[in-house]
Amino acid sequence: MGYGMTVFLDAKIDTYDQWDEYCHYVAGLVGIGLSKLFTASGLENTEVGQDEAISNSMGLFLQKTNIIRDYYEDILQKRLFWPKQAWIKYGNSLESLKDPRNLNNAVACLNELVTDALKHIPDVLTYLSRIRNQSVFNFCAIPQVTPTCIAL
Repeated sequence: MGYGMTVFLDAKIDTYDQWDEYCHYVAGLVGIGLSKLFTASGLENTEVGQDEAISNSMGLFLQKTNIIRDYYEDILQKRLFWPKQAWIKYGNSLESLKDPRNLNNAVACLNELVTDALKHIPDVLTYLSRIRNQSVFNFCAIPQVTPTCIAL
């Protein structure tokens, strides 16, 4: 996790593949680790802890929705997490999308990123359908639903 975060310390995210990689390091690995803890504690069955792809996807969905939601705050802090592959179609720079004159392009870019994040929904639903412990379910479901409502 630490290694992965250092990879992106000064790097810009140019492609969707890099966006997925960044989200894997900062949130996917957390999803995998928590899933293993849920299983090791006996709160959940082994399938939850063994399916790393689904656990990773849970983390990617949460991180992507947070990145989308935090656009303006991140821009003010000079943090650029939206992939250039998306925003370059809609503006000269990621920062240009905050200009009210670029509203239509900004919304189009936002829609593209939301659509990319939504590809994780089948995995999120599969993961949540496997959870049997109510406390674990609440712990996992609430963070997934909240940013979704805010982002959409």
